[in-house]
Amino acid sequence: MSNNPKAVIPYGIWPSAVTPEMAAGKSLRLGMLAGEGGAIYWSEGRPAEGGRVAVMQARPGEGIREILPAPFSARSKVHEYGGGEFLVAGERLFFVEAESQDIHVLPLDGGGAPRRLTQLPGMRFADMTLDVGRGRLIAVAERQPAGGKGESHAYPENLLVAVPIDAQPGEPVSILAQGHDFYASPRVSPDGERLAYLAWDLPAMPWEAAALHIGRLEREGALHDAAQIAGGAGAPVFQPEWSGDSALLFVWDERGWGNLYRWRGGEVEALTDFAEELLRPQWVFGMRSHARLADGSIAAVFLREGGPVLRLIGPEGQRAQARETPLREISSIAPFGEEIAVMGTGDREPPAVLRLGRDGAVRETLRGALDARLEPCDISAGRVLRVAGRRADGIFALYYPPANCSCEGPPDALPPLVVMVHGGPTGQADRGFKVKTQYWTSRGFAVCDVDYSGSSGYGRAYRERLRGCWGIRDVEDVEDVVRHLWGEKLADRERTVISGGSAGGYTVLMALAHTDIFAAGACSYAVCDLAQLQRITHKFEAGYLYGLVGATPQTSAAIFAERSPLNLADRITAPVIFFQGSDDKVVPPQQSRAMAETLRRNGVDASYHEFAGEGHGFRQGATIERVFRLEHDFFRRQLRL
Repeated sequence: MSNNPKAVIPYGIWPSAVTPEMAAGKSLRLGMLAGEGGAIYWSEGRPAEGGRVAVMQARPGEGIREILPAPFSARSKVHEYGGGEFLVAGERLFFVEAESQDIHVLPLDGGGAPRRLTQLPGMRFADMTLDVGRGRLIAVAERQPAGGKGESHAYPENLLVAVPIDAQPGEPVSILAQGHDFYASPRVSPDGERLAYLAWDLPAMPWEAAALHIGRLEREGALHDAAQIAGGAGAPVFQPEWSGDSALLFVWDERGWGNLYRWRGGEVEALTDFAEELLRPQWVFGMRSHARLADGSIAAVFLREGGPVLRLIGPEGQRAQARETPLREISSIAPFGEEIAVMGTGDREPPAVLRLGRDGAVRETLRGALDARLEPCDISAGRVLRVAGRRADGIFALYYPPANCSCEGPPDALPPLVVMVHGGPTGQADRGFKVKTQYWTSRGFAVCDVDYSGSSGYGRAYRERLRGCWGIRDVEDVEDVVRHLWGEKLADRERTVISGGSAGGYTVLMALAHTDIFAAGACSYAVCDLAQLQRITHKFEAGYLYGLVGATPQTSAAIFAERSPLNLADRITAPVIFFQGSDDKVVPPQQSRAMAETLRRNGVDASYHEFAGEGHGFRQGATIERVFRLEHDFFRRQLRL
């Protein structure tokens, strides 16, 4: 690294080593993480291979290897968001093949190619577990109605099913449970006598009402006497895992924070009681916040004010000691030999699969999502803010100042600001190194990622602050954070822009309609018309909008009209750029198309870019690279940089 003085260059036009190609073809999208037999396994999406999802293996002391050969891709589409796409058990890889959505099996001893277990058009699978004694998988299934949705917009039926592991393609599956709108996390007890699972019903989302059920498995495999033992409306359960033949661990938000509980001998007891968050919003299957280690202790990743706290808990709940870790985000956790594996991110280290010691220290980087090769001075570390604003208990945000080894801004100038709004809206801003953030900060922009009311990671009360107020409190929070940054001289008030995707795109548009603080906005697959979205949305989110805006099917028409950006387009004067996937089933393209066309008719500078073959979240390297370039060029033009 050079010791030469930094060149004084206006903010926003600094030369940067962070390129669109780095974010596209050179980065991986780390997915599900699982431990089995002392090894760990994970899925990784590869933009350079058209978004193909590979499955990888690591064993202690043996390095890593790819176990799912190309062109196979493991990806579930249950709930449209997927997750739970693979299972490793008994030296076999079971996976949901991306195109057909059928289950395949692959021996891990190198003894053959993947073999198809199911061939059932109209049925999707996810979140598998092995019922060893009966030689079968138990999985979540989603059965589409005959003839598809069509004009009737019929929803699929969600089930728990059994699939024999020696099945021939085309054989029907056995239904174990039906009747609830949704199922997740089926787990067979080690003795094969019980099945635990989560279930919930519309209009609730899993983080609102997922209940834990346990039923008895008969010798022939039928499920009987299933009973709810915890959770339900207002007190959701997450990630049940057996810790022995008769003990079940699970996360329960019983008192406002997700803590670890145990069911044993017909009784439920709390193992932890922290004002920290162990619950996660289960948008996808296969999410994990705790893992049972080889010695029976439990490693759990709590969130305190949104940041990770790694705790090691004794088998009986004793010694729930926090371990120091340099990581700013831990998205998943699994046992790895005698130690711990996580998907984690540091301030200056991109997301990676990591081996941690029991003391929380990083022992080894097993697989990095990005080989950034950046100097530390080229990387901006985020600072957690708690802004008072209009909320008595504050608004959380992450602020990233400009950072570049060779450049600095003029002493009398302030940097332009990119405000990022996460999706969900029940979600959380990514912490630690993120390519998109560094793309902007290395060019002389400041970035602020806002965890507005409704965000996860801060307990139930913070999560429920948005209930009934979507399009209002999120906008107020974003505005309050921006005005705080201006007041602290951390950003240029004349050069502030906003960017978000999905629900975050909705907040972008509502902020442009209700405030005058942004010079321009960028939206990816944005929600624009609530009434139209409710008519065509997929089953998983069919009741979500009602709770977010405080409506019922009977009262929704007026509220949807009041809170839809499309109906507020005449209030938007700032330029907007839209990005959209042609195959998006969550927020269909007509939403952004209609919004862009309306703004253009009103004389607003609105550009629209649609990408063939992309869905809700871009996966192809060429698309990701193109979006980076288009958004950058758009903001530079609007800010006259």
